[in-house]
Amino acid sequence: MADLKLQSILQQVLIDLSDESNHYFLMANYYEHTSSEKLNERWYLANIYIHKDAISNLLVGQDSIGIDVRLNPDSPQQIDSIKINLDQIYRIRKNKTGGIFSDEDDIYVEVSKLNLPTFTKEG
Repeated sequence: MADLKLQSILQQVLIDLSDESNHYFLMANYYEHTSSEKLNERWYLANIYIHKDAISNLLVGQDSIGIDVRLNPDSPQQIDSIKINLDQIYRIRKNKTGGIFSDEDDIYVEVSKLNLPTFTKEG
């Protein structure tokens, strides 16, 4: 079943990106790379800063979002294309200052979606 509240918030994020005073912090269980050199590589505990100067090409689909984002602070020119399935997003925060986000900045929280991966030690 579609999460209409999340869809609505993501549509508002798209609109708000034109105003540089809007800062968002999106938290999801994981994201997947869609760039050819890292295709389908999955990174867990996705924390994505969303601001007009930090991302481009935010596309909101029925089941996922696509974003071109700077993930490497040591290489700000490097832009990676990623996909986040909507059923993996469990929190979005918004503020007008950037920097540190707090619980008061929550605009979407669905803790039941939080699903930390289990890693096993081999050998």
